[in-house]
Amino acid sequence: MTKPAVGVFVLCVAVFLANGRPLPEVDCVAAPYTAWSLVRHGSYDLRQYPELDRFLGAGVLERPDGGRFSMRPPGSAFAAVPAMLPFALFRETPLRDINMLNLGKLTATFSVAGAAVFFFLVCRRLAPSAAWPATVLFAFGTCLFSVASQALWMHGPAVFWLCAALYLLTCPECERRNYRLATGFSLGMAVLTRPTTGFFVVATLVDLLVRRQWRAAFWVSMGGVIPAIVLFHYQWVNFGSPLVGGYKDDNWEESPPLWLGLGGLLVAPSRGLFVYSPALLLALPGAWMLRRRGEEPLAGVRGMLLAWLAASVATLLFFARWYDWRGGWCYGPRFLCETMPLMCLLFAFAYAKLRNNWQRGFAIGLIAVSVGVHFLGVFGYGGYAPWQVRHMLPDQGRCLFSLEDTQIEAHVRDFFDQLTRSGRYRR
Repeated sequence: MTKPAVGVFVLCVAVFLANGRPLPEVDCVAAPYTAWSLVRHGSYDLRQYPELDRFLGAGVLERPDGGRFSMRPPGSAFAAVPAMLPFALFRETPLRDINMLNLGKLTATFSVAGAAVFFFLVCRRLAPSAAWPATVLFAFGTCLFSVASQALWMHGPAVFWLCAALYLLTCPECERRNYRLATGFSLGMAVLTRPTTGFFVVATLVDLLVRRQWRAAFWVSMGGVIPAIVLFHYQWVNFGSPLVGGYKDDNWEESPPLWLGLGGLLVAPSRGLFVYSPALLLALPGAWMLRRRGEEPLAGVRGMLLAWLAASVATLLFFARWYDWRGGWCYGPRFLCETMPLMCLLFAFAYAKLRNNWQRGFAIGLIAVSVGVHFLGVFGYGGYAPWQVRHMLPDQGRCLFSLEDTQIEAHVRDFFDQLTRSGRYRR
């Protein structure tokens, strides 16, 4: 690994951990305990942990035989095993709740930092002049910073595996069987962590088949077999549904209007992608550049990137029609975390084509605004819960389009309140 890549990893870890606290979201509680149970008992069962009783029905589901299991796929728990291993090997009971959350955050931090390294290496290969700006945007100017790195959601490990696959797919030297198996395994682990990343698996295989790379498609498929078996077994045995697993009792019948979910995820003042990460507006001309055939260094990967763009659009449309397109309690459009590798790469393509100083200066300004917005999400945390409570309205998220009392505004107020209180204390 190059020194700049090591620098990316160290910088990401330092910044992600700088606020000194995990994000105590209900979605992030069960995975660290599942990892503990895997190390200690070789089991997914969580019934031996009474501290999870209050999460029963909200993240933890109970089977008729009394077994309790995380409703979410086990990929995040597998990612947390190394963090739990030094402790779970020598004690039966888990650590205190806050320490389990901290170990979960450490797992998420390392996952997103590792994803940033893979992303940086891909940019160095495909858009070298934009590698640093695009990596800063990827790591600090998207929900990967304010959400995925701050607690053990599914997003952090899933994006890590997607970026590993993206690195292998864009590497000219990675066309041998072993590399294709590794690509398939990475994609399979992404699905084992967050099943909606299956859009990227389908996109990859379709691209290989369209280009008649039969052997490559075969070995990529073989690489994903073991993660697929683990996922289907977990969901079938514990929830009786190999495809939707613990989500089988969610509201699959109700869907918001497409304009509402789509507009909300893209431009709503309190959830929209282009509001929280305005630098990604440059991804639009970046996507347009993919239409050009034979342009180096994109010539060999153009079809694959177009396929991943289609997968990103499919992800957007899926969650736009999801009954809770808002993503619950979160900061920004967390449902789009898995599209960030492709979106930020498209930004890199557009940035690399900027020739005038004022154009690049404007792009850097957009990156700075994006980083600032997500910095507020991490360090203006006191405004998080009160704002969420005020906006828990049965309106399918229409309140998130309001220009009054926006989420970013609430975090700005809290951040400056903290500065003011700190100033009073020092005086």
